[in-house]
Amino acid sequence: MDQQTLIFLGPQGSGKGTQSKIFEDTLKRIDPLREVVHFEMGKNLRELANKESYTGKLLSEVIYQGELVPFNISSCVFSNHLVEHLTSDCHLIIDGFPRSEEQMPVVDTTMAFYKRVQVTVLYIDIPDEEGVERLLKRARSDDTEKNIRKRLAWTREEWGKILARFDANPIYKVVEINGVQSVEEVHREILSKLGLS
Repeated sequence: MDQQTLIFLGPQGSGKGTQSKIFEDTLKRIDPLREVVHFEMGKNLRELANKESYTGKLLSEVIYQGELVPFNISSCVFSNHLVEHLTSDCHLIIDGFPRSEEQMPVVDTTMAFYKRVQVTVLYIDIPDEEGVERLLKRARSDDTEKNIRKRLAWTREEWGKILARFDANPIYKVVEINGVQSVEEVHREILSKLGLS
């Protein structure tokens, strides 16, 4: 199969993390000889926040308060992961980046530098109330209803701008996915829209 470069986006609670992991497993099954590099912004930020460092302490406070992680920190985490793990032939899955319009130049220049000229953006959409309900069920310490609604509000504000930027650049193909389905149904829709089913 062709080399895949996919960006999973969607509001908090949309299931993009779950779907990106399922898709990673699918790629490993149907193309076992090619490595899959999977970047998960939320996981990488939480790992950094748990470190016994000044940056970790400050980041932990930002996450706990439900604030947006500063541009330079999230961009650095993203770039460092690719520098350490990316190879010329691997599949690349990006989960949860970019999160704001100001991060778009980082994505654009990264794709150009690594010669990724066909990138699929999978936007998994759900209503805010569905997102709040799902996130409260997972019971993470930073998932108070106030923090969830705060994150959803700034996320919604940015998605229109981000998707418009992706639409305007011919290297990206934006595919919208209905996130208000079972995990299996969402995965099937992704495979169908990517021509892999």
